[in-house]
Amino acid sequence: MHTTPSSQRGFSLIELLVSISIIAMLIGILLPALPRARDAARRAACGVNMRSVGQALELYKDRHREVFPIAKYMPNPWLSGSRRPGFNDAMVDFLDRESPAYKCPGDREIFSVPWQDRSGPTPVDRIGGMSYTYVTALSGERVEQTFFAEYLKLTPSNTPILYDFDGGTFETQDGRNISTPYFHRVRNVLFADGHAGQFDTKGTVN
Repeated sequence: MHTTPSSQRGFSLIELLVSISIIAMLIGILLPALPRARDAARRAACGVNMRSVGQALELYKDRHREVFPIAKYMPNPWLSGSRRPGFNDAMVDFLDRESPAYKCPGDREIFSVPWQDRSGPTPVDRIGGMSYTYVTALSGERVEQTFFAEYLKLTPSNTPILYDFDGGTFETQDGRNISTPYFHRVRNVLFADGHAGQFDTKGTVN
């Protein structure tokens, strides 16, 4: 079959350069949005994990007359100046202490720190604790008995329970200093009504 010259024609140099410039322009537009998209995806996954912790917490409260766990604000192995158990230890009957629900996907340091648990008759090697800090003002209280309700007049929907444990240097009980960057631009929070939301730098809760 005979083909015409026009059917065999390829891209000209100018057409190729125009195509490359268009692709480069599209990459330039999309590339800055990728970190924000990754951050949003990590925040969303972190919120799902927090809600799982919140569901376990509701089971705990059902058994304990709506009282929140008695726990320190930073779990083992972190040095918190309290003899109370960590939140994940206090919740162990309802959620495994090393459950993936306690890990924020943006956390590359805190959850995975190795340590030795010497609370039992024999030492046990453990990995991490959790990516979140517990609001100890709730410890051993019903939400309506806390200063959040009595003095700040907050409702359960904007009373924080756990929030991202990030953006600083923290000391372990055996004297190590572990530094971590912020997990996200906007801090994730688990609220007393069981929903996970965000608390931004302007103090807005959603």
